[in-house]
Amino acid sequence: MGKLAIAGALLAIWLALRGRPEPFEITAHLEDGRRTPLREGRLYSRSVGAGPDLLLLPGFAGNTRTWEFVTPALACEYQVHWLDPLGHGLSDKPADACYDGAAQAERLVEWLDANQLSRVVVFASSAGAQPAVCLASTYPERVRGLVLVDPFLVAGRYITWSIKLGKLIPGPSAAMGRLLYSQRWYVRLGQMLGRYDPWGVTEADVDRQFLPYGSPGFMEALPAMFQGVDPANYANAIAAARCPVLLVWGEADRTAPAAQAEALAGQFGDAEIRIVERAGHLVQEERPEELLALARPFLERVTRSAAAA
Repeated sequence: MGKLAIAGALLAIWLALRGRPEPFEITAHLEDGRRTPLREGRLYSRSVGAGPDLLLLPGFAGNTRTWEFVTPALACEYQVHWLDPLGHGLSDKPADACYDGAAQAERLVEWLDANQLSRVVVFASSAGAQPAVCLASTYPERVRGLVLVDPFLVAGRYITWSIKLGKLIPGPSAAMGRLLYSQRWYVRLGQMLGRYDPWGVTEADVDRQFLPYGSPGFMEALPAMFQGVDPANYANAIAAARCPVLLVWGEADRTAPAAQAEALAGQFGDAEIRIVERAGHLVQEERPEELLALARPFLERVTRSAAAA
């Protein structure tokens, strides 16, 4: 009976861990986007619409398709730029790069210069807020305002403990991270935890995040990406950001509770916070209409003040 139990457990583990993202050729998925060559690699971007410039950044290990539900409406009034930071989506993924917010912000400036963009409003989801606040604090002349959706600038205790554990045992943590992120069921679990209604996750929701994991270099770069994502490192950048900030928080965000959102708003020099009911960590996917309704007055204010200046 003991041998059967062990065999059954091994079979269950094999079944759980046998999934892998399918390798794919990036150029076949560029559509009307392009990859801008920078010093450390090529960054994928896609631009639509006309008007003041909006730069949209995804969260950790995500990609800019997370913004597909709000982009058509925004593009009616603004020029919307999807951008996958280095290591994300359809951009290059060097294993030896630094992936913290400050390094990513320097690449954002390089990308802005390469595309002749002077000032932008940055939309950022989750950990995408880290390079966004670094950009705003270090290069204030490039940022008109920030729209931060459930920003990973604060974290609940369990996530904080997992980050600390990862720093204590980086080797095993990197191996476990590669193993888990290669599993479709793990991505589905993350999607479920990121939503108010976990049972509403569709195959398209999973595909949106999982498919780019088959791009060249993703698994090799993942450990370095983990090293740069600790939200505890951004207190100074938050305090130094002086542009207007709109914080949009899902009431059911499991990454950090709404009480932490209120405290975070007080750390910025000019911030307003809006809580979205019946939404989790992915407001732009779960409640795109509510996000647009909240963002429009903010965008009008910051673009109008910029034009007056």
